[in-house]
Amino acid sequence: MQPNSILAKAVRFALIGGAATAALSVPAVYSADEDSVERIQVTGSRIKRTDMETATPVTVMSAEDMAKQGFTNVQDALESLTSTTSAMTTQSVHGFTPAASSISLRGAGANRTLTLINGKRLNQYPKPSGGTDNFVDTANLPMEAVQRIEVLQSGGSAIYGADAVGGVINIILKKDFEGVALKYRHGDTTNGGGGSDRIALSLGASSDRGNVSTFIEFTDNEQLKATDRENFGLHTDKVPYSEFSAYSSYGARIVGSGTGARQLTEEECTAGGYLWTGSLCGFDRSEWRDLQPKSSRFISSTNFNYELADDISFVGRLDFAEAKSTTNIEPMAINDYDIKVAGNSVTVSNGDLSKTFNDKTTALGGDFANATDGDYNYLRRLHEFSNRAGETKTRNYFFTAGLEGTLADEYSWDASVNYGRTNVDVFRSGYATVGGMFDYITAGENGNSLLKNMSAEDVEQASYSPFEKAQSTQKNIQANISGMAFEMPAGDAQFAFGAEYTEQDYETNTDSESKKGNILTTGGSSGAGERSFWATYAELSLPVLDVLTVDAALRYDRYDDFGGNLSPQLTIEYRPLSELLVRGSISSVFRAPDMHRVYGDATKGFSTVIDFKQCQALGGIPGQGYPGDETLNAVCKELHVDTTTGANKDLEAETGYTANIGAVWGGDALNASFDLWEWKLDDMVSDISASKAAREYEQYESMLTRDASGTITHVNAVAQNLAFQKVRGLDITAGYSWDLDNIGELKLNFTGTYILLSEYQLSPTDPVEDDLENGGLPQYRANVVLGYYIDDFEATLGAYHTARMHGVQYKTFKQSAIDNNEAFDESAHEVASQTKWNLTAGYNITDAIKVKAGVVNLFDAGPNFDPTDTSWPHYPRSVYNARGREWFLEGEVKF
Repeated sequence: MQPNSILAKAVRFALIGGAATAALSVPAVYSADEDSVERIQVTGSRIKRTDMETATPVTVMSAEDMAKQGFTNVQDALESLTSTTSAMTTQSVHGFTPAASSISLRGAGANRTLTLINGKRLNQYPKPSGGTDNFVDTANLPMEAVQRIEVLQSGGSAIYGADAVGGVINIILKKDFEGVALKYRHGDTTNGGGGSDRIALSLGASSDRGNVSTFIEFTDNEQLKATDRENFGLHTDKVPYSEFSAYSSYGARIVGSGTGARQLTEEECTAGGYLWTGSLCGFDRSEWRDLQPKSSRFISSTNFNYELADDISFVGRLDFAEAKSTTNIEPMAINDYDIKVAGNSVTVSNGDLSKTFNDKTTALGGDFANATDGDYNYLRRLHEFSNRAGETKTRNYFFTAGLEGTLADEYSWDASVNYGRTNVDVFRSGYATVGGMFDYITAGENGNSLLKNMSAEDVEQASYSPFEKAQSTQKNIQANISGMAFEMPAGDAQFAFGAEYTEQDYETNTDSESKKGNILTTGGSSGAGERSFWATYAELSLPVLDVLTVDAALRYDRYDDFGGNLSPQLTIEYRPLSELLVRGSISSVFRAPDMHRVYGDATKGFSTVIDFKQCQALGGIPGQGYPGDETLNAVCKELHVDTTTGANKDLEAETGYTANIGAVWGGDALNASFDLWEWKLDDMVSDISASKAAREYEQYESMLTRDASGTITHVNAVAQNLAFQKVRGLDITAGYSWDLDNIGELKLNFTGTYILLSEYQLSPTDPVEDDLENGGLPQYRANVVLGYYIDDFEATLGAYHTARMHGVQYKTFKQSAIDNNEAFDESAHEVASQTKWNLTAGYNITDAIKVKAGVVNLFDAGPNFDPTDTSWPHYPRSVYNARGREWFLEGEVKF
C-alpha cells in the first residue's frame, strides 16, 4: 500500500470522527483554530465542487457582465439584482451614514445580509444605519479588481454563521493577473450634475512559483444638487407631483398661544432671503440640498500567492481604501427658545437658560410690543449659517495571510489570519450651540430680534462645528479542510470540517457639546462595545444514488454575550436528467443583535409623524391638509418631532429558518431556473417607529411626550425583541442564445423575483402586518438583458423593471378613510412602476486596446413619486434615484 493511501485513510478516519463530534459538542481544542465564516465558495457549501448549480440558488455576475450593463461600481450592480428589495445609498443626505451604501436581500435588511471578499468577512461600518443597525459598506469595494460576484440567495447559518439570513454576497477578486492595464472612464448626466471619472491601473507579475497582482482605482464623483433636477420637479420643495409637498414654514415668523406678535410683510420676508408662500414667510429647502454628495475614493488591492512546496502555498491580500464625501442640506431651522409674555415683561428660556426683559416694547427689537400675554416661539431658518454640511472621511484596511494546500493528494485545506479596520471621521459645519444662540437673542439690555438677519460677526460667535470619530475592527483566524469522506456505491462521499474565532469591537464618539445635547438641530449616535465568538462546523455530502445527493451540515456558534446556538441544514439534489436539477434545502438561521443595539448610547434623531390623537381631538382628519390652520395642518399632516432610540443590553438572539425548493434546466441553448423560497425570524430585534407610535397611540402612549396642548413633541423608543417576520417569494431565471452564423450571436437573459408574502408582527398582542399592503415594498422586480456579439464588437441592451407599490403611508390614509366612512382610491395612493433601459457597446480595436460607450437610463426615467409621502423628496430613495440619463465613454489599454 502506498504511503499516501495509508495517510489518506488515517486522515479521513480522524477528520470524519472529529467533525461528527465537534459540531455536536463544545470543543475544548477550538481556541487554537478560529475563523469568520468565509473560506468558501458561495454555492451554499464549503465542499469544493465542479458544478456551480447546487441545492441552494446562486446568482453569478461576472466583471464582464457588469461592465456590459453599464454599471459604474459594485453598489450599482448589486442594486440591479431582482432579489434586492431596498438599498441605502448616498442619496440619504439626511441620514447618519450619508457616505456609505448597502443593500437588503429578500427584505431581510442590510444588517442581515452577509458580505464577503474572497470568502473573507468584511469589517462592519462603525456608524450604524439609522443610528441603530450595523452593516457592511459596499461603497468602497473595488470594481476593477473584481472577477465576479456570487450571490447566495438563501440564508445559511449552518454554513456561514450569523448575518446570512437574507443571503450572502461574495466578491471574488482577480487572481494571477499578469501585465499592465490602464482604464479610464468618464461619465456625465444629460441634465447636469453628478458627473464621474474613474481611473484604474492593474499590475501583475508571475514566476514559476507565484504571482503578485495590484489593482489601483481612483474615482471622483461630482455633486448632484436638487436644483440640477428641475426636469423631475425636485428643484423646489413644492414638488408638482405631490399634493403633500409644501415649502417649509420655518422661514422667519412668530407663533404662539397669544396674538399681536410682529410678523414680516411680503417685502420684509423676501428682503431677508426667505420665500413668501402667499400667507407666511417660509423657505424653499430644496435650493440648498444635495441629491448626491461630492465624493472621491482611492482603492487598492494587492493579492499574492507563492508556492512553498508542491502541495502548500502562502497566500494573502492587502487592501486599502480611502474616501471623502461632502454632503449639503438646508440651513438650520429652530424653534428652541420659549418666549413668555406676561404683562410688560418678556422672558426668553431654554432649559436652564433664562433671561427676563422688563419692557416688551423694546425687548427683542420690539417684536412683542403689541403681543398679548401668552407663550411664543420664533420659527426661524438660520440661513446666515449657510448649509449644514458634513465631510465624511473613511479609511478601510484589510489584511489576510495564510496557507493552503493539499494533504495526502486528497484533501484541500486552508488556514488564515485576518484583520480588518474601518475609521470614519465626520466634520460638520453650519451649526450653532444652544447657549451661543441664547446669548445672541438675549444680548445686551434689550436683546436681538430673530426676525432680523444676523451679522457675520454674530454668526461666527454662535457657530459650532461638531465632529465625530468612529472605528471598528475585526480579527479572526480560520481553518478548513475538505475532501473525500468514504466510498459509496453511487460515488464518493465528500466532507468539509472547520473552525473559526472572531473578535469584533467598535467605538463611535462625538464631541463633548454634542454629547451634552448642546448643538441645535442635530442628533447623533455614540457607543462602544466588543464581542467575541467561536464556531465549529461540519458538512457531509452523500451520493445516495447516481441521481440523488443529500447534503447535511451542522454548525455550533458560541458568543461571549449571547451564548451558543446549533444550526443544522439539509439539502437535496435530484438529477433525473443530465440537463435537469431538482433541488431543495431547509436550514436553521440565527443572528446575534447588532452591537449598537446592545452597547450603543441613546441615538437622537428627527422624524415626521401624523399626530392621530391630537388631530382628532382638534376635529381634523389624519392625513388631510388644512392650509388655513397652521396647527391643525401640522398635527394632521406633517408634524416634526425629536426622536430617541436607545440600546438594550437584555436583547436575545434572533432565530428562525430558511427554505428553498426549485429546479434548474441547463441545455445547449436554453438555461432556466425556478425557486420558491421562504425565510422567517422570531424575536426580531427592532424598535417601534415614530409614525407607528403616533398612529397607534393607545398602545404606545408611554413612548410619546406631549406638550401642554397635547401635541407630540418627542418619541422615545428602545430596541427590543419583537415577534416575527416572514417573507416568501419566487425567483425565475431564463437564458437563451442564438447562433446567427456569420452575422454574430444573440444572448437573452431574464431574471425576476416576485414577493408572495411579506408579513411581520411587532409583538404577540399586535395584529400581523402585511408589508405589501402597508406600503414601501414593490411586489416584483424583473430584468431582461439582450446581448449581441460579432467578431470584436458587442452591444448590450438591458431593461430593469420595478413594479407598482403602495405608498409608504398607504395604511394611514386607508385607515383614515375607513374611520371617516369615506371612499378610498387604492391607485391614488400607489407609487407607479418604472422601467429603466441601459444601452452599451464595446469594440476591441486590437487585443490590447478596447473602447466602450453607453447610456444608462436611456429614456431619462425619473423617480416615481409617492402620493402618500409627506417628506422630501417624496419618492422612495431606497428604490429610485434622481440621476436621470447618464452617458459614459471608456477606454482600456493593456501592455
